[in-house]
This record gives sequence, C-alpha cells and structure tokens, in this order.
Amino acid sequence: MRKPTLVATAYFVDDVETRLAQSFELRRKKKGEHFTSEELLSAAEGADAMFVTPVDRLDATFFSRVAAPVKVIATHSVGHDHIDLHAAARRKITIAYIPGLSTDAAADLTLLLLPGLHDVLPDC
Repeated sequence: MRKPTLVATAYFVDDVETRLAQSFELRRKKKGEHFTSEELLSAAEGADAMFVTPVDRLDATFFSRVAAPVKVIATHSVGHDHIDLHAAARRKITIAYIPGLSTDAAADLTLLLLPGLHDVLPDC
C-alpha cells in the first residue's frame, strides 16, 4: 500500500515532523523557503492532501486550478480566512483547521485529522 502524498508548506516541531515522515510521501521546499502560488499548484499535481499555513493564500483562482487528486487541505492555524471555503466546497475539497487553540496544539490536532484522509481516499 502506498503512502498518500502530502504537500507541506512549512516545517513543524520534531514530533510532527516524525509523524509526517512516517505517514506521508512529503513534497516541500527547503526549510525557510516558501512556495509561490505557481510552485504550490505544481507541487499539488498528483498529491492527495496539503498541509498549509496562513502564509499560503488559497483563493478561488487556486481552487480552480489545483490538481483533482487533492481531497484534503489542513491548515496549521486557528482560522481559515486565508482559504476560500466556498471555492474549496465547489471542488469537494475538505478543509481542516483547529479553532481556538494554541499554535502547537493546532499543529498536533491538525495532524490527527490527516489520517482521516484514508476515509476520503480509501485506496491510500
């Protein structure tokens, strides 16, 4: 069984990094580098899910162009104002976020939501 492919746009605490490496085939840039909009769309080609931060603006244009296999986008944030939820819903892409928690707790709980990817993508 293949691991799902995850585009991660940032680096996280060691425990989160360990879990990501164990559970996913990762696509990301070097630590400290950020994806441009075009690079993020390119990285998403053939990916199953994405793990983004508020720095990543996912607007209607992004959702009109993102690769079809992407079914889940988790954000390392307590909010989702950087993501066009209506555009995501039109594409049937699930958005996961953790309202009202600290940054470290948000990262931990967001990762707990990602295994649900297997429910959305049973072939993974």
